[in-house]
Amino acid sequence: MIIPTGMSAKEIVNDLKENYAKVRRLLDEDSKNDPEEEPYFSKYKAKEILKNMYGVLCNMQEAGSGLTKVQIDALKGIVLLSIGTIDMETDEYTSCEKALKEAEEVLLPSALAPEVIILLLNVLNNLGLLWSFRGQPEKAKGYLLSSKKICEDFKATLLMPVPIETILNIVTPKEETSLMDFMSLEKAHTLTLYYLAQVYGALNECVKAAIYCHVTLRRQLMYNDYDPIEWALNSATLSQFFVEQNGFYQSRYHLSAASTILDQYETELLESEIHDEEYLARKETFKHRSADVARCWVKYCLLLMSASKDRLMSDAESVTDAITDLSNLTLEDDENICGGDMKRLKFLDLNVSKYEEKITDKYLLTYEDAREVFICCQRWLNIAKDYYKPDTLASDHIELVQDWSQSYAYLAFFEEDDERRAKMYKRRVDMLEDLLKELNPTYYLLYCRQLWYELGQVYSEILNIKLEKLNKLKEKPTPHLLKKINMLCEKSIESYDNFIASVKDKNGVMPIRLDSDVVKPAINAYVHIGRNSMKRIAVDKNTHLSYVKKSYESYQGVVDICKNDPEAAKMMKEEYALCQEMVNILPLKIKKLEKDLQA
Repeated sequence: MIIPTGMSAKEIVNDLKENYAKVRRLLDEDSKNDPEEEPYFSKYKAKEILKNMYGVLCNMQEAGSGLTKVQIDALKGIVLLSIGTIDMETDEYTSCEKALKEAEEVLLPSALAPEVIILLLNVLNNLGLLWSFRGQPEKAKGYLLSSKKICEDFKATLLMPVPIETILNIVTPKEETSLMDFMSLEKAHTLTLYYLAQVYGALNECVKAAIYCHVTLRRQLMYNDYDPIEWALNSATLSQFFVEQNGFYQSRYHLSAASTILDQYETELLESEIHDEEYLARKETFKHRSADVARCWVKYCLLLMSASKDRLMSDAESVTDAITDLSNLTLEDDENICGGDMKRLKFLDLNVSKYEEKITDKYLLTYEDAREVFICCQRWLNIAKDYYKPDTLASDHIELVQDWSQSYAYLAFFEEDDERRAKMYKRRVDMLEDLLKELNPTYYLLYCRQLWYELGQVYSEILNIKLEKLNKLKEKPTPHLLKKINMLCEKSIESYDNFIASVKDKNGVMPIRLDSDVVKPAINAYVHIGRNSMKRIAVDKNTHLSYVKKSYESYQGVVDICKNDPEAAKMMKEEYALCQEMVNILPLKIKKLEKDLQA
């Protein structure tokens, strides 16, 4: 901006006002229509105007301008902040840092001035964001904590912030504009807390990150500054962190909040009288995200059942004292975010009892406890499956069926009646085999591999129940039971064989070294084939010999894997030792059977 000689201070201020309006128009409107070959055309144009404005401001005197030094510094701050923001958006991080650091130096001496506060918070937030981009979260944290403290100090003064538009006389201060200015301050502060959540996540201070996420969500609700779908999804996502820490109290609460906000949004949708394309798009987004929140509820149910099972198996004497609300967690709350009390993570004026009352947040002790959670899980699964259908969203549908199968597995653990347990496992078999029929291994090999392995496990579980029944019989077993046992052995072996075949190369040869995520299941598959081969009931010696040979080959498969991979041998030490023993023993049995056949 070139100033003609003899311009009065008042004219200079008017020129600044006009140029600032041009900058805003370029950044807020024109930049959206920039050509693909020059995507930053409007931004660069705005940057040139801003540079000229900054030159004028550096030479401006208080006398005659009608502006105080603080106001002139505030104008310098908004210009430098705007330049820094443009540099960040155009990936020019070095010049971005230079502009933002200069803005910080200009504004910091008047940090608590109403004209400066919002600008300074945005400058510090952007410096935090910049250092996050550069992979230095510790440095980013320093700027963000500084922004947090300055905002809290300003609010203690009970003053109202003054925006740049007021300084330039673009708007006249009124009651409603003052409220908007206050909201701008709160919005900048919310952004600080949101960035702190990300930074603490990067620093692996996950609990603090989660708490800052909660505070961000709470403030968005408090100031009615949120998109309902996005808010619900973020709250449900946060619940997943808590549930993984066995914080079922906090997880259930955040899921309930997500579902409550979705209910409110659905009511708003149903009341809409205009059913145009935008409405249909909103409806589709609602259905999609409702399915996602339902999936988070499914994970909650599965993890509650899983954690309850683990506790019952590990320490049956202390299960009644189990803590599920993270109240045993020590939190150094030197930033005063929740008073160190994890139970205080609540959203004011949001009644979530409708959903909290549907499911417990305590560990399960009995079949009746587990059944209630199981039924709740089925409801959420049905909502999710209604959206994630096999013909449109196959991968998601497969994962939902796997979750469905897992829910039966956990319920079966709590069931004491063998026949009913066997029926639950049979239900799993049906759903997994039906799913496999729909899948082409060429395109869904990893999923097929998981399903084959799971089927091998389920058939083995049913087999063990039937063998236990056989061992308890006092009279001679029926041919039907013997046939059933053989069928279960064969089905389990077939499923594990399919899994192992999927790990081998195109020539059917096992790789010298397996990928680390395949080692454990591959060895377990071989071990189960070896065991189940020996559990088959043979009607003649030839058949018996073939079963023993199959068992030997499977145990040898484990020995080969572990000999070629010392890490695998170390990881599966017990299984390796067992298989080495069986590889030494079974040849003697094979020779004896062959000798008997020749006799």
